[in-house]
Amino acid sequence: MANVNQLSINDVYLLLNDLHEQTTGKKSIAPTNTAEFVSMANATLSAGVDSVYNALMQTIGMTIFSSRPYNQKFRGLKAENVRWGGIIRKIVLGDKPLNAESAYHPIDGQSIDQYVINKSDVLELRYYGSNVYQDSYTVFKEQLINAMRGPEELASFVALQTEHMNNKWVQYQEELSRGMLANFIGAKVSLDNGVIHLLSEYNALTGLSLTATDIYKPDYQAPFFRFVRSRVNTISRRMTERSELYQVKITGHDINRHTPLENQKMYLTADALDIIDAMVLTQTYHDDPLRYADVEGVSHWQAIENPNQISVSPVYIGSDGTLVNGDPIVVNNIFGIIFDEDAMAYNLKDVEVSNTPYNARGRYFNTWMTSNVQYLEDLTEKGVILLLD
Repeated sequence: MANVNQLSINDVYLLLNDLHEQTTGKKSIAPTNTAEFVSMANATLSAGVDSVYNALMQTIGMTIFSSRPYNQKFRGLKAENVRWGGIIRKIVLGDKPLNAESAYHPIDGQSIDQYVINKSDVLELRYYGSNVYQDSYTVFKEQLINAMRGPEELASFVALQTEHMNNKWVQYQEELSRGMLANFIGAKVSLDNGVIHLLSEYNALTGLSLTATDIYKPDYQAPFFRFVRSRVNTISRRMTERSELYQVKITGHDINRHTPLENQKMYLTADALDIIDAMVLTQTYHDDPLRYADVEGVSHWQAIENPNQISVSPVYIGSDGTLVNGDPIVVNNIFGIIFDEDAMAYNLKDVEVSNTPYNARGRYFNTWMTSNVQYLEDLTEKGVILLLD
């Protein structure tokens, strides 16, 4: 029998009888040509097409406008325009040593000067520069009428174009956010600042010599990820303490920060997070950082074909406060990151969707989308990189 993707009607009773016999056990499983009854989506058809796209067939039956809204990942990184718009500066005060006490240890013949000047240790960090990108699509009026059954279908097609463009636009923001996360990871690893080697710690603690693949075996999976869960708790709690831990130190400034649980963000590898949810949290109370922090599973950190790896040339702040263009670095076996909400953010400075005037001669108009986005990172805020090595 021929392939079903034709403008004809196929009688499939022989095939159906054969499938029924296999299903009910009257016949053993046998090779089945599913092409005889499965209508696979394809881009060709033996019918006339429209004169604009050369892709839409002239109307025959019902039209399905295939589109659905795309939910953007890393939405927690989006910052409001009022706080993060324009040229941004962040002013931080460093800690200075205590003064000698005088009230209980007066020196005979000397006065106690209460007006001694003690200037604040001020560090100012600055963000500037942004990224702009633009795209467009054309809306035809009369040329598509032969491919549509009326104004309603034409309106639905235009709505399809609009939603498709919006999904594409949202994904651009997502991918740039993914790149920002990759830069943060690459920078922290390059500086060897706040990098936790979970597997090495576990092997040292247990005396085992597990590899990154061993931890997913049944005998090791549950105990290892219980250890990981407890380690995440410990790191998260330490981030709430006011200290210089897990942050880049600028020479000459003692900047002590703290990140409460509600200001922490955790992005963890989705596969591992599923294991923790199924095998660890089900056996523990939920009064912990994963309940209060902003937690999101990450399916891939940079490239979907290599989900737990990044390859970047990061930019980061040096100990003298200047920007450093780092060397290329590849980081493998990424489990996740934990960071202060002020360590990373992006801000949509200017987003515009506008239409051109109607072209009376060509009978179409264009819709243009323009976006100006600023992506911000601050390594002087707390941040931890979790690696499965």
